[in-house]
Amino acid sequence: MNRCSNPIDPIDAEALAAGADPVLAPDAGVHVRECRACRERVESAGQFALSLEEPVADGRPGPDLVERVLRLRAFSRREKRDFTLWRGAAALAVGVFFAGLLLVTLPVLTGREQVDLGLAAAAPLLALFRTLARSFANGAATAPAALDALAQSFRGQSAIGVSALALLAPVLLGFRWALARARR
Repeated sequence: MNRCSNPIDPIDAEALAAGADPVLAPDAGVHVRECRACRERVESAGQFALSLEEPVADGRPGPDLVERVLRLRAFSRREKRDFTLWRGAAALAVGVFFAGLLLVTLPVLTGREQVDLGLAAAAPLLALFRTLARSFANGAATAPAALDALAQSFRGQSAIGVSALALLAPVLLGFRWALARARR
């Protein structure tokens, strides 16, 4: 199979496999007609959707469900950046950090044990900082495209744009009230 220099996003592949318009790249349909590798991705996404619709014999998921889903469909670039998908893992990392910090402060541990636990507690913190740095970099990289899409949608629907701007005033007043209350 030839590799594509600009592969389509898995979300677009699923949309094209379902017969819908692509979500992220409007020209994905044209690209799929010309690119064999991306056409195979769309076919694979269609097979994935069909395999999800197949009934399970006993009505429960099998022990290898996670491996099969991960093997059949990778995360898209957008899903990798979505915090709602990863907040559980982030909360676990923060929890492990604070549990390690608590264990380090216990007076019954020797100095060597405290150092070992301190290093173990710092590992999730370093991963958290690395993730935050990547998140800010990805946000900065996608901000121009997001603002351009927002501007295009406001141009097409000026009533939505005006109402969105009008709703900013109560939100800003609410934030101001919350900050004033927090200072007291």
